Amino acid sequence: MARQLFLCMTLGTLLSTGAAAENYTPAQRPVLDVVMVNRVPTGSLEVGTARARVRFIFQEAGIRIVWTPESETPEQATRGVLPIHVVVLGEDAADHLIAGDAGRLAFAIPSARRLYVHYDRVSGLAREHNVQPGWFLGVVIAHELAHVVLPGAGHADSGLMALALSPDPKVTPAFTRREAQLLRKNLLGEPAMLAQR
Repeated sequence: MARQLFLCMTLGTLLSTGAAAENYTPAQRPVLDVVMVNRVPTGSLEVGTARARVRFIFQEAGIRIVWTPESETPEQATRGVLPIHVVVLGEDAADHLIAGDAGRLAFAIPSARRLYVHYDRVSGLAREHNVQPGWFLGVVIAHELAHVVLPGAGHADSGLMALALSPDPKVTPAFTRREAQLLRKNLLGEPAMLAQR
């Protein structure tokens, strides 16, 4: 029984840190500065849940997220890197900005260090799948943040960096070990090959 418990604990630790930093102590983990700009007042609870989800996804990849309120946006982050702005938009503004593809949930502009999320589309899709909207909003934001950090990486065939995201409560979204490694290297200023495979 003790051996089984130890095996389960060890396996659980390996699974939970599958993409985590291999050789970084918590103090050495790269940091990603993010400013949340919420333009959906009725979605404040979901945005809070999304922030927690994003923090968890990046923590599993060995990266620390630092959220800065919009009102306290510094001109430049303390580490000399401009923060990434996450702009969550309501239906009218988002429909105007994210036009053409009615299924598009968000998009990133790496050169501007910004990403835009269509709150109503994300929330509606999550509710259709009986998933908490804030949880799925966090998944979408994590995906787009990765595009800003690794603008040349493109999409994977499946997983968190797939072209089409769908809220599946049975799947825990996470970066692959390789994606996490590329993200960390880029944030630490180390050269990283951007090939998906």
